[in-house]
Amino acid sequence: MSKNFKLQSAMEYLMTYGWAILVIAIVLVALFALGVFNGASFLSTSCVASSGYICSQPAAIPTNGATTVTITLNFGQNTGSTTYNAIVALAPQSSPLNSAGYPSTITTNAVGTLTAGSIQQLTFLVPAAQFTSANAIGSQFSGYVWLNYSTANAISPASSAVKTATLIVKVT
Repeated sequence: MSKNFKLQSAMEYLMTYGWAILVIAIVLVALFALGVFNGASFLSTSCVASSGYICSQPAAIPTNGATTVTITLNFGQNTGSTTYNAIVALAPQSSPLNSAGYPSTITTNAVGTLTAGSIQQLTFLVPAAQFTSANAIGSQFSGYVWLNYSTANAISPASSAVKTATLIVKVT
């Protein structure tokens, strides 16, 4: 008789934990289907600037159907001196570098003069193919903001180029 009680107790133990494991498995499957375990959902939009530069409020909005995405950001410098003939460029992280050490795939925006402490809103049209899922909501772009400039107010082309910020932006 005592063996029957031991077997019944063992079966109740297994059934209780079996149901608990089944419920946990269903909850995990539901969370996975909702995208909770998607790593990209934890990344936020950010623009981290190098010392002396300002990069803030990046945003990405789909434009022209499925062909391009408009990226806007506030850009400026606070190095203590004025930069002339400034051209700000946006390049994806995967862009290969040319022989001069600058990215070959860039989208540019001519700024002109950047005085110390000034901030300008810039707009870039980036091909949707540069994003992780074309221009779908939540699709991500990772890249760098480059500044090409000269230190003298002259007509000559820009003479110095520096990588000023790292950009991660999601389509909203």
